[in-house]
Amino acid sequence: MIFRQIGAFAVRWRYGIVAFWIALVVGVTLVAPNLSDVTTSDQAAMLPADAAFNHATAVHRAAFPGSSDNAGIVIVVEATTDSGILNREAATFPEQTATDAGNFIAELSAWLASDAAPEAVTGVTSPVSSPEVAEMTIDTNNQVAMIPVSVAGGNIELGMTVADPIQTWINEHQPAGVQTYITGAQPIIAAFADAAVSTVERTLIVTVVLVIVLLLLIYRSPVSPIIPLTAVTLSYLLTRGIMAILAANVMTVSSYADILLVVIIYGAGTDYCLFLINRFREEMAEHKGVPHATLTTVEKVGETITSSAGTIFVGFMAMVFAEFGVFNTSGPGLALGIVVSLLAGLTFVPAMLSILGDRAFWPGKAIHRSANQFYVKISNLVARHALPVAIVIVLVMLPVGIYGLNVPLNYNPLSDLPDDTEAKAGFEVLKDTLGPGNLSPLTVVLTGRDPATMSAEMTELEADLLALGGVADVRSLNNPLGQHGDMTQLLRADTQLRLIEQMLSPETMSAQSLDMQSAAAAFSGMQTYLNNLAQQFPVIADDPNLATLQELFASMFTFAQRQSEAAPAFEGLATRFETIENPYVSLGELAALMPSGSSNSEGALLTQLLDQYVSADGTSYRMTVILAEDPNSTEALDTVLDMRALLAQYQNGGEAVIDGQPAMMTDLRDTLNSDLVLTTGIVSLGIFIVLLLMLRSVIAPLYLIASVGLSYAFTLGITALVFRFVFGVEEGLSFVIPVFSFVFLVALGVDYSIFLIGRVKEEIGYHGVNRGIHKAVVATGPIITSAGIILAGTFAAMMFGDITTLAQLGFSVAVGVLIDTFVVRTMLVPALTLLLGRWAWWPGGVPQAQDADVKSASGMMPAPYAGD
Repeated sequence: MIFRQIGAFAVRWRYGIVAFWIALVVGVTLVAPNLSDVTTSDQAAMLPADAAFNHATAVHRAAFPGSSDNAGIVIVVEATTDSGILNREAATFPEQTATDAGNFIAELSAWLASDAAPEAVTGVTSPVSSPEVAEMTIDTNNQVAMIPVSVAGGNIELGMTVADPIQTWINEHQPAGVQTYITGAQPIIAAFADAAVSTVERTLIVTVVLVIVLLLLIYRSPVSPIIPLTAVTLSYLLTRGIMAILAANVMTVSSYADILLVVIIYGAGTDYCLFLINRFREEMAEHKGVPHATLTTVEKVGETITSSAGTIFVGFMAMVFAEFGVFNTSGPGLALGIVVSLLAGLTFVPAMLSILGDRAFWPGKAIHRSANQFYVKISNLVARHALPVAIVIVLVMLPVGIYGLNVPLNYNPLSDLPDDTEAKAGFEVLKDTLGPGNLSPLTVVLTGRDPATMSAEMTELEADLLALGGVADVRSLNNPLGQHGDMTQLLRADTQLRLIEQMLSPETMSAQSLDMQSAAAAFSGMQTYLNNLAQQFPVIADDPNLATLQELFASMFTFAQRQSEAAPAFEGLATRFETIENPYVSLGELAALMPSGSSNSEGALLTQLLDQYVSADGTSYRMTVILAEDPNSTEALDTVLDMRALLAQYQNGGEAVIDGQPAMMTDLRDTLNSDLVLTTGIVSLGIFIVLLLMLRSVIAPLYLIASVGLSYAFTLGITALVFRFVFGVEEGLSFVIPVFSFVFLVALGVDYSIFLIGRVKEEIGYHGVNRGIHKAVVATGPIITSAGIILAGTFAAMMFGDITTLAQLGFSVAVGVLIDTFVVRTMLVPALTLLLGRWAWWPGGVPQAQDADVKSASGMMPAPYAGD
């Protein structure tokens, strides 16, 4: 009754309805910002608030304020000539850096450290600043160097405002024989945002062209396509405007939502229009007048497309319960798009049909279509061989479906981008030379430590981390250049004693220009250092070398008189410490006693190391962990889990966490695994309830959902095989494909089954089950096929974009819809319905005719179930 009233309303107020829709869309479009400008491509922003990564980032920033930024920039400099980055044959390091590449790096680093650089740049590490830094940032082949740039903040706009000025400077100063790439987390996010915008544009163009062509082929009229195309375009613009307002003021919205809105609204919205126009043509062919045809169309098709929209709405809204932001922010937007498309279908489309009448089919006119012989033959085949048809379909689809459900997933965001994207190309250069772990290192942070035992704990943790198979190197206060650097074991007392010995040698002392105040402070610090050693290690209290050193540093005069005794005493005491278990001491006193008058002195270097690895209050420390594998690979993410399990042993009343991009991707993987289970259950339950209310049956919803679930699994398998062996994608399916594909294919697949079963309910009341199913398949076959082709085409349009994930999603949904259209809906569902007979409608019973008077006028009288 309600749909009849909606139809009457659309007929009576047809011109006002059309004007209202146009005015509403224009108003919202003028007020709303551009959706692409207010969405985000940052996956970290999509994690749940209680994710371990978010907690780790908060702990890191609290212990080391301003230093934790997972959205930095890495400039990769590649020497394309044989000269390389450094001149290895030169005698001194400054002479080694005097190459074209070295001078360019020095100038770029100096500019980045100056006031002329972008304001957001907070720090830069120059590969040519010292031999120690060069060892970490220049590859062993001397062809590639990386310049890490710290950036304050973490949004895309900030990254672009930094990257663009850097690129401009590089273009003006880059010498011949040098190639430069700007990469890192922030440029990768910005590149994805650019790819998303171009993908939206291409998808929209391809979709509109495809819809126009298909509608022209279906209706063979230049007028008919105008109605659905106008309706879906108004729906898209209205939904996009509302989503933009929400994204700017209320919620975070993923860049995926902008792209998916195109295919969902132009696909599903056009389908609703097709069913309405097709039924309107049938009613107009009866010559009962435009108002009656319009009213009857909405009355007969309204419930079906509303139920269809209801299943899709439930499917999309179920994503709200997901923890990953890409799903729980895209779901409501897509659900809104379905609601707007439905409202346009129930109001704008009938209003347009009521205005145009028979002119909607110009230059032809509304006529009944003859039965399509393809569907007649298919329906007869299913009717005669229902069981074999069902068995063959299941046997063919099941093995591929099992493979699809077990296909590995890819969590590498770079695989989404084209190979010629600068951020991706730079990463690949770095990956092949310095190793991928250098671009996305992990930071292990421990807080609430006892300064007296911190050094021993550092070395123990460092050894435990290195013992993990997925860890390539660890940089810490003990080994700041890694395990193979020139500075190693700095926390051992023997190492520190030999370093002091070197600093106090006559050659070094003569090179230092220290005032008396600095010298007195150094001698006082040395006395404190030696006394602390004696207190911390009682076993050396009677060591003669310790006694000698304590006498030497009692005063500067004594040291000057007996300086030659210092070296043997330092070496003797260092040798003694080599025999002591856990000879680890703090580096703080050592840094304090060493001269720091020049920036190149060991004292200044030790101070920098302390600032880098130990918090200001001395109770927290951190380490940099370089992974052996690609930071986004499955192996790397598993290593993060191993590291977290290891760190659980180091809680001890304080925090022990892991910060960094691989940690974020690990949480993303765990979140997606739980989201898939949760979303699958909620979507299935929600659609089951919608079908239960529509069909008044418990059995039919079960096999309808099961059939589409089989189609979903089969589609995943096909997609994985095609992208691996045809498109050469070795990494596997993108991590968002299972959830998105399930929601789309189940919701949209059941959608077509609703169209079919809705017509079956109408027909079997007059023809019995067998004959009614046959007539429903024949009657709905052409229009559902047309709708399926249009929906598949809109999703396939995403394959023309630059984002691999969306290409995979578009392919999977397109293939799934076509399989559902030509196999599941046309053969499997009718076969199962025939096999179940009256049980398909349990407990509600076989539907009976509700309008015998209308059917009688067409020569169709109700038929009982008996006799089928």
